[in-house]
Amino acid sequence: MYPRPNCRKLFLGLLIVAQIILVGTFLYIQIKEAEERSESVTFLKNVDIVEQHSVTYHTVNSKINLRSIGGRYSFIDFNSSVCFKNGTDLLSMNRTKNLQWQCNCLPGWHGIDCGQPEVFWRAMLANRKPVQIKGPRVFERRIIYVFKVDTFSESVADIRVNELSDIVDLFILYENEGDNFLMNKLNNNFLKEFHSKILYVNSNLSKVWKKVKSILKNLRSEDLLVTSNNSEIINKNALSFAKFYDNWPQPLRFRLRWSVFGFFWIHPGKTIITAGACTVSYLKQNLQDRLDFLIDNRTLSNSVYKGIILGDLNHFGGWYCEFCTEATKIVENIKKNNELIDWNKVKNIDNNFVEDLIENGIYVDSKTELIRGHRYSDNYFAPKFVTDYGWKYDYLVINFYSKLDYYEG
Repeated sequence: MYPRPNCRKLFLGLLIVAQIILVGTFLYIQIKEAEERSESVTFLKNVDIVEQHSVTYHTVNSKINLRSIGGRYSFIDFNSSVCFKNGTDLLSMNRTKNLQWQCNCLPGWHGIDCGQPEVFWRAMLANRKPVQIKGPRVFERRIIYVFKVDTFSESVADIRVNELSDIVDLFILYENEGDNFLMNKLNNNFLKEFHSKILYVNSNLSKVWKKVKSILKNLRSEDLLVTSNNSEIINKNALSFAKFYDNWPQPLRFRLRWSVFGFFWIHPGKTIITAGACTVSYLKQNLQDRLDFLIDNRTLSNSVYKGIILGDLNHFGGWYCEFCTEATKIVENIKKNNELIDWNKVKNIDNNFVEDLIENGIYVDSKTELIRGHRYSDNYFAPKFVTDYGWKYDYLVINFYSKLDYYEG
């Protein structure tokens, strides 16, 4: 008798052969398609790569909804008092909760609810007309900060966003039409953790607001617009009061401490008055929706736009950090803007020239002597984020070209 065939083995064998044929056919098709693609125009492959790149920041094609946050979240009740959390000594008040009937303010904070920062409180004292501030608001006022970023202000832009991220609701970062430095930086993860709050615009300041306001879907007339030049950092506390209170004079301007090359040198002029802030409705009704008018001294010299200045000669509304970048970029910047150079004294602008200025505390005009800033004793030496993260911005807090500063730092 012939052995009975094993049907199960035969079936498995046929199945394996069929699978081999299917795999071979699939590989053959893939190879043919790859050959056909290789013969096609190569730039289509690049288009696919661009399409796969995910932009995580906002653009003018976005639709943005600003958050609405209840104003009372930043305040706390103590017996019959309502106190601003950031301006109140919560530890001492909690220890004596049954005895406390008034808000106990931290140094640098004032008002019944400890909600007025030093720079604002002093500005109100200096104002000729008494102002009755109202608040806290039912909802926080949203803050939209618009500023330019270029190769010379990259470090300052990084500081600005980190310093103000918890009070600013939207950063509108722009660069001049035709430039792509900022866009490339954002695409390479510059300020990556804040991309959800960043709107990129390729435009000039005079056109920025008209380009973007239509994409802010729930914009309110009382929302605050802030703008400043690319080397300026607004004092966080100088802005914070505007989120919670109403009835303050408009527009707001800021007296900034004038630092040069880093926060370790101060210009003898000490301060400049610049930057500006106002509500959305004020910009439309008084400044033709032009953000550039908000920082134009020719416009604001008119008494109609008097407003109020935040900051004085001892308590600053922010920092103007001029030439606060690497020496090579300072050289490039000076060459582009050389009206300050005394060409009778200067024959060549290079790294050695700039490093010598930084070491000895001489301004770019080669004659103005700068004043030394003191990192550990100046109350307004630098923004808090810079002092907290000095390792990241060490070249802005320590003068590495000066042996004295290096060993002190």
